[in-house]
Amino acid sequence: LIEHNSNMGFANGVNSGLKEATGDFILLLNPDTVIEEKTLSVLTDYMNSHPEVGICGPKILNADGSLQLACKRSFPMPWVALPKLLGLSRLFPKGKWTGRYNLTYLDPGQYHSVEAVSGSFMIMTRDVLETVGELDERFFMFGEDLDYCYRTIQAGYEIHYVPDTQIIHYKGESVKSAPYDSVGWFYEAMDLFVNKHFSKTASLLTRIVLKIGITSRKVSTLLSSSLAQILPVILDVCMVGLAFVIAIPVRFGSLAPAIDAYLPVVATYAIFWVVVGGLFQTYSRFVLAYNRAMLSSILGFLLSVAFTYFFKQIAYSRAVLLGASVLITLFIPGWRLVAHVLKSRGFLRNVMVGNSPIFSRPAVIVGAGDEGIRIARRISRRPDTGIYIVGFADPRPKEVSTLSSWESTTASMVGSTDDLESIVQAQGVRELIFTSDRLDNESIVAMMDSTKHLRLTYKVVPREQDILLGKASVEDVSDFPFVSIEYTLYHRLNVISKRIFDVVFSGIMLVLFSPFFLALLLRYFRWEKKEFWGREGSRFTAWMTPAKNRFFRELPLLLKILSGEMSFVGSAVIPTVGDVIHLICKPGLTGLDRIRKLHLDSDERAIYDHYYVQNQSMAFDVEIL
Repeated sequence: LIEHNSNMGFANGVNSGLKEATGDFILLLNPDTVIEEKTLSVLTDYMNSHPEVGICGPKILNADGSLQLACKRSFPMPWVALPKLLGLSRLFPKGKWTGRYNLTYLDPGQYHSVEAVSGSFMIMTRDVLETVGELDERFFMFGEDLDYCYRTIQAGYEIHYVPDTQIIHYKGESVKSAPYDSVGWFYEAMDLFVNKHFSKTASLLTRIVLKIGITSRKVSTLLSSSLAQILPVILDVCMVGLAFVIAIPVRFGSLAPAIDAYLPVVATYAIFWVVVGGLFQTYSRFVLAYNRAMLSSILGFLLSVAFTYFFKQIAYSRAVLLGASVLITLFIPGWRLVAHVLKSRGFLRNVMVGNSPIFSRPAVIVGAGDEGIRIARRISRRPDTGIYIVGFADPRPKEVSTLSSWESTTASMVGSTDDLESIVQAQGVRELIFTSDRLDNESIVAMMDSTKHLRLTYKVVPREQDILLGKASVEDVSDFPFVSIEYTLYHRLNVISKRIFDVVFSGIMLVLFSPFFLALLLRYFRWEKKEFWGREGSRFTAWMTPAKNRFFRELPLLLKILSGEMSFVGSAVIPTVGDVIHLICKPGLTGLDRIRKLHLDSDERAIYDHYYVQNQSMAFDVEIL
């Protein structure tokens, strides 16, 4: 361990390691990478057989399986960098001039002599290190690899791109905690590189154009980052405005006169809703939390009503305010629900959202060995992961015998890894979870590469670890999922609101379905009296019809909801057979464990119950129903 007292930058840290390195080959490797078992041997063998090569790098994939453009590139000479800075390289990637910086016009499956490779994986010979020297420590975070490649070529060595082996690079992990700083570091590094190597050879006009291009790209990057953060605020303001645009003509018959007179009032109301949304953290930590958005919308309405009561000068039509508030309560959570649906179908993959048991990610575990069975069990016990296991895929499915140990029928063998693309499309899979006992890293990388066009999310499970490694996330799926022990179900407000919901809707449903009750009484003269476990070991009895249809059989349980012995959402309804069962909440007609057809034992069911009582809210109950 080489300990530094302060952060002196990436190049300084690498140089500390270079001083201790003694091998014939030196590898610079980022920690957020996964390499194949053969990667090192392939590249060292290649360099031994090509003595003219001083540095080489492999084919590099992003977390989604796409090619990482930085794995082969040119130096940002003035006329090479210009189309990159102007965005032309994205519009015309196959053009020799427009695509020259990232060499996008070259075949990524062929060997190439290039000017630079990625610093995330850069292997060099000892001769290069002794000739070229250490990294330039003026490059704090970015550009040091490009500078080193430039100096290597100046020293007479070649740099080769070798696609015989490939790695995965989870790009951006090193700067996640300081995204705005990283933008500054990146463009400062570009500026430093140009000044260091081209200040004497490039004309004044060329340097000015490059300086303007670098500055404009830096500003546009910062603006786009800021826009991504304020976009939820803009959408919520638009939803408030849309609600009033709909409500005003309904009340007054025309939009124009009311808007002209009350535009400042509507703007004030919009501020109320945005402020309350900010207090509920719907613009920071819980951007797509639609349950929080619904509650904040209701509170925003109450705040608006209270404000207009005390400040008559901004008072508005109560009918318009009420109608608009109803629409706002639908619109503000509504666009978040749409975002959840899009994310569950592979879009908006970079948007971080809280996990939801409804909008889950259908996943296939690739590798049906002991590790695959183990991780499937872990995930089934964690309702908060938002992962729904469709089944297993395996390179040798006929050899698999461990599936007999998987007691649930919800996860079965869905096919061979040779048919992975068709499995993904047929099952609507959005995520692949790779295990390490049935697959080597080379196979994992190859499967990611072959399915990159399917817009999937990939996770890798380290051997005997209860974590899923993926882009920008490490998910814990161990048996100890809970840190907080606060049970929100027992909060007085939640108890009252849940009881009101049960009474109102069970009463309405009893009235609506009263003809069915009469039909059941006439059809079945002998109803069955059954006893079930209630909360904390209590018991209650209910009359059940012998109907085969579950709806008609359980319809009388609405009476138990009305009486308070049951709820619409709660624990499983368990007959009083065997040992006493202490449920931590009332039995319910449905619950988290019944959203999917899971076969759970008592311990696993308790995990779902604990998760429910910790996260219960009216919005959560409606979501489950």
